Amino acid sequence: MTVGGLILTAITAFAVTVVLTPLFRLMALSIGWEHRPDPRKWKRNYNPHSASIALGGGLTMFAGIIVSASVYGAILLSPSQSQPAFVLLLFAACALLLGLYDDWRSPRPVVRLAFQTILGVLTVSLLGWVQGLPALLAIPITVFGVVGLMNSVNMMDNMDGVASGLMTLTMVGYALLGILTKNEMVILLSLAVVGATFGFWLYNRPPALIFMGDTGSLMLGYLLAVIGTISTWGEFAHWFGRLFAPLLLASVFITDTTFVVLWRWRHGLPVMQGDRNHTSHRLAVWLGHSEWRANIVLYSVQLFMNTLAIIVAIAELPIALIAALFGFGGLIALGWRLWHVQMDSQSSQT
Repeated sequence: MTVGGLILTAITAFAVTVVLTPLFRLMALSIGWEHRPDPRKWKRNYNPHSASIALGGGLTMFAGIIVSASVYGAILLSPSQSQPAFVLLLFAACALLLGLYDDWRSPRPVVRLAFQTILGVLTVSLLGWVQGLPALLAIPITVFGVVGLMNSVNMMDNMDGVASGLMTLTMVGYALLGILTKNEMVILLSLAVVGATFGFWLYNRPPALIFMGDTGSLMLGYLLAVIGTISTWGEFAHWFGRLFAPLLLASVFITDTTFVVLWRWRHGLPVMQGDRNHTSHRLAVWLGHSEWRANIVLYSVQLFMNTLAIIVAIAELPIALIAALFGFGGLIALGWRLWHVQMDSQSSQT
């Protein structure tokens, strides 16, 4: 695996996505595949969108990922690595189709959850599971991770630029982790996602020209879960790094989901009903009703988690423990502060 080949992996995914996204945007608007402003999701006065926005950006990202990963996976990976990589991409396509159906038909949450669970079971059956734990624990944890992270990315896609920007930075972290732990499949797949999500972010940053929709968020959530799983197959200094470095990289998404679920449960609200109480919304209100400021803070937190994850992966166990506690403690402190942000009735209603 050459440095040039890895750079081309990211550049190819970026180029395909950058070229296809504006073309697909025009097509989506022409056929009425668009998102109309939803007052449940974000206060109208704070939302820069007064008109419908094209959906389906997930298709252009997946095009970038599949072209790049297929071409360079065949060239750069050994047969023992390329075969599971292609299976992973096939399952990511299934997640994409589930999201596509969700965008068009909005099935009941239980139906979507059932399909996500089936996809998780197929993943552990044909790809594998988290290493570093007994199989009796690792298999259900992996299935839960697939279901949970698909929904986490979907829930985090609640404000312009948030999910696409965080996925870009998270996958940079996984690529670095793959380099340090000699995991070539993680490096290649992560860089393909980096290129595609960054290319899409250029059109999705505030104020967005196109949204990824469930088509994109479920596909990216699946990739986040499975790349995180196979990242545990690398060469780590100790068991703690194997388990907690990947977890730290995904922790911003996990924190937002945990925050929202706890908030809705505490206030007697349906867990699956959308509202404006995500960490991103509360950051925006706290920082003067600015989506850009909320994005920048979340990006900064993700970069900080990337740094801690690398420390956890390579440092001696006592230092790794301190770094992990610092990271998780910081996220809890941030969540606690955001819990007490005063949201006006329009900003927090469901």
